[in-house]
Amino acid sequence: MSARTNAERCPWCGSEITHAKFLQVQAAIREDERRKLAQAEKEFRARVSKELDQLKQQFEKQRRKEIAEVRQILQKDRDAQLLKKEAEFAREREALQRKIFEVSRRVKKASGELAEGSEIDLYEELRGAFPEDQIARTKGKDGGSLLHDIRYKGKSAGKILIDTKPRAAWQHAFVTKLRQDQSELGAEQAILATAVFPAGRKELFVDSGVIVVAPARVRAIVEVLRKALIAMHVAKLSEAERADKLHRLFQFITSASFKKKLAEASDLASEALEIDVQEKRQHDLIWKKRGTVLTRIKNVLRDIDTDVSAIVEARDDSETETPRTPLRAVAYRVTSKS
Repeated sequence: MSARTNAERCPWCGSEITHAKFLQVQAAIREDERRKLAQAEKEFRARVSKELDQLKQQFEKQRRKEIAEVRQILQKDRDAQLLKKEAEFAREREALQRKIFEVSRRVKKASGELAEGSEIDLYEELRGAFPEDQIARTKGKDGGSLLHDIRYKGKSAGKILIDTKPRAAWQHAFVTKLRQDQSELGAEQAILATAVFPAGRKELFVDSGVIVVAPARVRAIVEVLRKALIAMHVAKLSEAERADKLHRLFQFITSASFKKKLAEASDLASEALEIDVQEKRQHDLIWKKRGTVLTRIKNVLRDIDTDVSAIVEARDDSETETPRTPLRAVAYRVTSKS
């Protein structure tokens, strides 16, 4: 009876075994369950760690992409701000020039009227207006003249000598000296740019073949002469024909009709500048609105970056707490199957 009382059933095969053997089998089963549970936990941790690394890489990739986009937006914003400042400086400079022009119109001198445009740098203005031509400062004692070589298909079509020296009072000797310089330099035409005129004269007249004109009108006169010289160069006119054409041209540019059109062009140029000023005001409003939107975009992206960083940097907490519940579930499933 005692032997039967101590008999047990094997959990594996169901056969009858001793109690001691039963305890050994039970210990083996527990060890096997422990081993399986440890293996399951190891595999689970490895999978969670891999998934977390992948998630972190995705977050990091997205963060770098968003940072690059923000930098690009900020770069565009900086470029827009620079363009805005450049436009503001250009408008302010033009506004200042207009004020100077207006003051110049009202200034009178005892020897004659002070003409418009005395502050203009004709060297820079002509170089900007006619980039294909060769414009150089002469090497005379005063160095106050420009030699404008008109180029057509790589060849010289004529030269214009322009006296740009500032004067405080009018003297006819200016014309005489310029005619002499014109002959020495072999220039077809001569322009005396002056802000002071003899009594009864102003803005534009011709004296001894020299065009005397206010600095603000030099560019327009050069443009007329340039077209005429190129046309005569292409037509290969004789000296007599050229002289006749130039005489008629001088009559035209000193006529009341030409002066009226020149004044009208100047007024239209001022009107165009005023349109630019109005356009700049509209651009300022648009740039201000764009800047506000870009700032809001930057703030939103910064919030996103902060949220992503919080998720990624919380890795230790997620590893210690998150696996606990799944591991208990795995242990329960392993024990149940066994």
